[in-house]
Amino acid sequence: MNNAKISTTQSIFTIAQITTQEGVKTKLLPLVAVVLFFGVMLASFAGTLSVVETSAIQSAILGSYLRFAGVLILCLFVLNAQVRELNDKGMDLVLALPIPRSSYFFGKFTGFAVIAFFVALLFSVSLLFYSTADQVALWGISLFFELLIIIALSQLCLFTFNQLPAAFTTVFVIYLLSRVLSSLILVGHGPIMPKFVMVNWFMNQVMEALAFVLPALDRFTNSEWLVYGTGTMDDLIFVVVQGGVYTTLLSAAALMDFYRKNF
Repeated sequence: MNNAKISTTQSIFTIAQITTQEGVKTKLLPLVAVVLFFGVMLASFAGTLSVVETSAIQSAILGSYLRFAGVLILCLFVLNAQVRELNDKGMDLVLALPIPRSSYFFGKFTGFAVIAFFVALLFSVSLLFYSTADQVALWGISLFFELLIIIALSQLCLFTFNQLPAAFTTVFVIYLLSRVLSSLILVGHGPIMPKFVMVNWFMNQVMEALAFVLPALDRFTNSEWLVYGTGTMDDLIFVVVQGGVYTTLLSAAALMDFYRKNF
């Protein structure tokens, strides 16, 4: 039994290591560096146009840019890596070994998480020139947990659809909904909306139901923390708890679907 545990742990570590090395071989780090370079240039250009609060404007622009770029890069990398293994039969070779499918799944997830950690760390370091260290640390931790959610969601969508376009579209529709849903709910209940109209009432109910299911990503990685220094320990606790819960739930759903599939 101990040997089985060691074998499982070792297989997870090996697959995670291979996944991390794949990120290096596919030139992911140079891509991240290029994206970061253009982000810094964009923030510097915006700073030259501003008259007052230059650092605040630069941190807001760079923070928003890096958040979206990080999500896009990790989503495409996860989906592309899994699709390539499906097409090259690499997954079949790994699954033919005497290891459980869960070892493969958690190995891949761990490798993707390591890459997400370094992406969040690199992006956070660049923001130290424009904001305070404590707010940048909160922003970086929040970005890491947001990327973990995206990784788990990407794996779930790929195992469900087995096609890159459908999986990518689904991930970003869910991501964008999670980002803007609270604003849509506020608009739906606003004074400008007609009252006692069945269509509006139905749409409000649908949006509130989605808000109950989807993660509140509008409270993750806020640029407001960088600009005004409003991030608190409550924000950190919320990010860690909700990020951990949704990552666990999405991973469990993806693992169930993974066991159900015949590759």
